[in-house]
Amino acid sequence: MLRSNFKWTSSNKLMAFFILVSVVLSYLSAKDGGDFDVYIEAAYKLYHGMNPYLPPYAKDGMGYSYSPFFIILLIPFTGNYFITEFMWCLLSCFLLYRSFKLFYQYLISEGLRPKEYKIWAWILLVLSYQFASNNLGMVQMTIFLLWAMLESLKLTKNGQEVLGGLLLGAIINIKIMPLVMLGYLFYRGYLKAFFVAIATAILLLFSPTIFWGFDYNLILLTDWWKIINPTNAEHLMETGIGTHSMVAFLPVFLTETVGELPYNRNIFNLDLDTAIRITHIAILGLISVSLLYFRSWPFTKEKDDIKSIWEISYFMLLIPLIIPHQQKYAFLLVIPMVAYVLFFFIKTYSAKHTLVHKSVLVIFGVSMIVFSPIHGSDIIGWNAFKWSQHYRLITIVTLLLIPISLYCSPKRLRKLIQSIS
Repeated sequence: MLRSNFKWTSSNKLMAFFILVSVVLSYLSAKDGGDFDVYIEAAYKLYHGMNPYLPPYAKDGMGYSYSPFFIILLIPFTGNYFITEFMWCLLSCFLLYRSFKLFYQYLISEGLRPKEYKIWAWILLVLSYQFASNNLGMVQMTIFLLWAMLESLKLTKNGQEVLGGLLLGAIINIKIMPLVMLGYLFYRGYLKAFFVAIATAILLLFSPTIFWGFDYNLILLTDWWKIINPTNAEHLMETGIGTHSMVAFLPVFLTETVGELPYNRNIFNLDLDTAIRITHIAILGLISVSLLYFRSWPFTKEKDDIKSIWEISYFMLLIPLIIPHQQKYAFLLVIPMVAYVLFFFIKTYSAKHTLVHKSVLVIFGVSMIVFSPIHGSDIIGWNAFKWSQHYRLITIVTLLLIPISLYCSPKRLRKLIQSIS
């Protein structure tokens, strides 16, 4: 009789749990349908001679807001919505796992012991579940974008700048959000990847010309721009429930607005134009804060992997803050910074700590309640959840992560590790 040598280690149990949850969530998400319905519908409309950026819209009046190039990729998959979305969700789960592995590779130089790694992985799973499940439930794109950014940066840092630039350029074309990562490439001197990404994004804008001609492609691009134009009124201030970027956060506290709940949010009574200008200045300020993470002259490549992922995580954190109309699922891009800070506190747990260190740890721990499943409407109730959305708690916690992560710098990390040994 043959005996199996297989053993249920902690890693195997975690992987089995992840696979089971992935299959179940993928099935339920595809069955209910999600935002991917909009993308597939757009591909169907374009293939049958209709403008995908114009009504009618089949999915709750939701219009398509991605690039014409992405539509071309989806046309072969318009036959069966359920199968397409189920496979997309499964792919997203795999890419989420791949993103985790790519992220942890940056931390290997100061790697965690097995017990520490298990604690880190399980806590990270809990803190990311709310955003990952929201992405799957809505059949969204954020997991794909997270993976593509990490993968392109890995290629770039490994000397494959052309491939890294091609991948980044492709996802910038599909959805403009990863444009923020160009700032990292430029400052760190990965100029080949920087220019390849820009060239790729631009060239792919005109790729549909091959199928529909230059004039019609220009019409599509014009209609797309009308939707995503950052100067549109709806992108300057968002007062409703569900959005969490800076244009949804700061103006409602600076000027009187009408929200979906009958509770005042404004601390000041500035006029609308002033509130919008202050918001734009704040966004520029957040971009400038990246210099506190770089801490070096421009065009100097960072050789320290831990410092690199610290910097990269900040740029990813910026994306849902500075790009308008970002909903809860987009804040999955904040999780890399959460993972880094969590790594910092677990790795330095045995060190002798000051009152400041303990205070930062407590603030981080309390704030992460908002990122945990406890913050879900199924647990705290729909009314409390709407209240937290009304007052933009997700945005507040994300902003709070900035000073916390600056305290948890790689320099302080290594100093505390040395004090332990």
